[in-house]
Amino acid sequence: MLVSVVLPVYNGLPYLSEAIATILAQDIEFELIVSDDMSGDGSREVVRKLTDPRIRVLTNEANAGIFGNLNRCIAAATGQFIQVFSQDDLMKPGYLASQVRLLQKYPEAGLVYGAPECIDASGSLIASAGSDATPEFIGRDLYLWIGSHYGALPASISSIMIPRRTFETIGVFSPEFPVAGDIEFYNRVAERFPILRNVAVLHSIRTHQGMTSALSTTGPRYLRDELALEKWYRSRWNADDYRKIRRFRAVTRGRYHAAWIARLLRSGRIGEAAAALWRLHGLYPLPWVIWGCARSLLRPDWQPQPTVPPPRL
Repeated sequence: MLVSVVLPVYNGLPYLSEAIATILAQDIEFELIVSDDMSGDGSREVVRKLTDPRIRVLTNEANAGIFGNLNRCIAAATGQFIQVFSQDDLMKPGYLASQVRLLQKYPEAGLVYGAPECIDASGSLIASAGSDATPEFIGRDLYLWIGSHYGALPASISSIMIPRRTFETIGVFSPEFPVAGDIEFYNRVAERFPILRNVAVLHSIRTHQGMTSALSTTGPRYLRDELALEKWYRSRWNADDYRKIRRFRAVTRGRYHAAWIARLLRSGRIGEAAAALWRLHGLYPLPWVIWGCARSLLRPDWQPQPTVPPPRL
């Protein structure tokens, strides 16, 4: 078996059938591992009715969370390459084949990530894949520079295909990072392997109110994960450069966290907001965050520029 598609499912009923249909339409040999994580919306019944011989269905008897469920899928997979996918998203024709071609071109790589377009709940296009100067082949130093400034390189977990030997070398996703387990995994991959960027726009990621990243509990949980991840970034820079990077992230990531804290305050969750604000101050000094928020309110089109130069390619 060349490719295993792994699909962790939890309360994905509105979009699950469409996501699976686009996977089954791929023009390459593959197996599909679907694992339901104690869904309560009828997703488990949909999964159990799947009869395509390429599909293997798992059902959890206790909720494992997104990365625990994903790891169960990976453990069951038999393919040389493992494509992660989400219950909300869609594959376009040729997606799996394009990912495999790039991994075969660079057999030393640890994963490849694709360039998705963004769609809304009804499937209408919101935004095309953004263009940037990131090369096809990303070494450790460039990954560190991009990741330290901007976070994850892949736009979505549905964008990544991983050779089996990557898991055999560094392990699977860490349950200790319940929200940012994907970023922590990419960091470990980049320590040992190059990462590839597939510029072909052959999958769609869906934005809707029910997705995990839109839930009111996600922002504060992600802040806890980011505090833990910060130790990894800090240990890989000298003190002067890391201070510059941290100031940059205080404006970009700080604004993101401040918006979540404001949502908590508006909903009357004062204690949670106070705890999140304290964690945010531990991550970035609040004066830096406040300055960034004020600057962006006065000039909505303003974007900070990194002051630590990227490595030479």
